[in-house]
Amino acid sequence: MTPIRPATAGDAAKLVALGAIWGSAFMCIEVALQSFGPLAIAAFRVVLAAALLLGFAFAAGLRLPHAPRDWSLLTLVGLFGAGLPFLLISWGQQHIEAGMAAILMGLGPFAALLLNHVFTSDDRLTWQKLAGVMLGFAGMAMLVGLEGLLGGRTTLIGQLAVLAASFCYSLSALLTRKLSHLDSRVSAGAVLLTAGLYLVPAALLLDPPWRVVPSGEALAALLFLGVVSSGVAYLLRFQLIKDTGAIYMSQVSYLVPVFGVFWAWLFLGELPSEAAWVALALVLLGINVSRLSRRRSQPAA
Repeated sequence: MTPIRPATAGDAAKLVALGAIWGSAFMCIEVALQSFGPLAIAAFRVVLAAALLLGFAFAAGLRLPHAPRDWSLLTLVGLFGAGLPFLLISWGQQHIEAGMAAILMGLGPFAALLLNHVFTSDDRLTWQKLAGVMLGFAGMAMLVGLEGLLGGRTTLIGQLAVLAASFCYSLSALLTRKLSHLDSRVSAGAVLLTAGLYLVPAALLLDPPWRVVPSGEALAALLFLGVVSSGVAYLLRFQLIKDTGAIYMSQVSYLVPVFGVFWAWLFLGELPSEAAWVALALVLLGINVSRLSRRRSQPAA
């Protein structure tokens, strides 16, 4: 794997941009669902984003990898890092609001902590990390429990779908570092290409786009999801993981729920409930607490 380096101010700017972009995806999915089904949304996202990134890569003289091991990893990352989460989030948002979906995605860092403890030897659970995990899950339990009971069975299922998507992203991050020897445009584009192999045949069979007469708003939201929330965002994600590591990139989880709630309020008029505000506070507090031991163990720059 390519060695990582200390994060720079440019990396911090990329991290904030990634948080803002990913936070906007929930709002765009809610708008796109007015005309398109969740399977069509997920398939369109990966196709447009893959074409964009691979087009840039080929124009720069880059080529797709040849090693079977690389394609095995790309296929797995495509499944857990794009195909499944895109579909789960779009499907889940049929039953919950954009702001709630963004908060639920804040589970990602806690899932990453548990996965790293099981599958790595250099990022084990500590008491601080365990306390952070407990705070984060308390926030999720408050949000899912109260909102799920009030909203009924379909609301609860939608919430669980988004939580499963967050877990998929965390699982894919464990594999993405193994692709750091590839150019970010190639790896991100190839991952989205493999995700399309799962999603496009299913969408053509079960949710054919020619049956839809989309509104202008839904079509614009879908284009934004493909170009910006998928194409640009995945390029930033892979660059950050390659340059600074998955742990630094995971800090975007501070930003995604905040931006998600903000965009949903600004453009959709969605006001979070009291339970949502408490859940958001517990999630952000839990992420900070879980990182205390890591901060203390890092040498001063």
